[in-house]
Amino acid sequence: MYWENLVFDAAMPHEQGKYWEELLDTETFTDNEGGLETRLQFSGGRYLDLCFPTVSDPEPASQRVFPVLASSGRIASSDAGKKNPPREERNDIAGRQYFVLNGSAERARPLNLFAVELRSANPERDAQFWANLTGFRTDSQDPTVLVHPSGTGALIRLVPEMQPKTAAKSSVHLDLRLEPGDDPKQIVEMVQEQGGTELDHKWGEVPWRVFLDPSGNEFCILPAPAANSQP
Repeated sequence: MYWENLVFDAAMPHEQGKYWEELLDTETFTDNEGGLETRLQFSGGRYLDLCFPTVSDPEPASQRVFPVLASSGRIASSDAGKKNPPREERNDIAGRQYFVLNGSAERARPLNLFAVELRSANPERDAQFWANLTGFRTDSQDPTVLVHPSGTGALIRLVPEMQPKTAAKSSVHLDLRLEPGDDPKQIVEMVQEQGGTELDHKWGEVPWRVFLDPSGNEFCILPAPAANSQP
């Protein structure tokens, strides 16, 4: 199982998706009435898809997942140990909050996706939860930071929540993808054994399953791809 998507609920998926494409120099591969998807390429053939599904009434104020961008041409895992690097708060055209490190000017585009931060009631506990799901490793300097085994690409950071999760769905979330050979039943058991729960949602029949991490953050587990398209 691997991390495949960073998902933004979007009332204006085309406009919001194009905003992020300009920020990160990504490439559109889906743009229709269902939403927009754009691909961020990492080294070694890895990728992360930014998805903007059409959601009629998204709630920006409920956001608990936050992109962190940097202007550096190289994202080093050694930077993961910096607990409070200087950064500036920004909002995209739909009000989704993100951060830019080191006072980087947004005009110096494209920027890089340095990290994705998740609000957490217990960052060390939740970092281990996400490490077990994604295959990322815990950074040696900070147990709340996760790094891909290759040392490249975006980090996952667990940060203390401002307030406990409410019933409102986060307007940004992560999607994980099963790999061929993964046993869905075993994966669900692993999620539950480590404090996650499956969400009994009311969104109709969908091909993925929706879960909550131990702090109540939504994430989806998608079925294994039909073709060999793993990162």
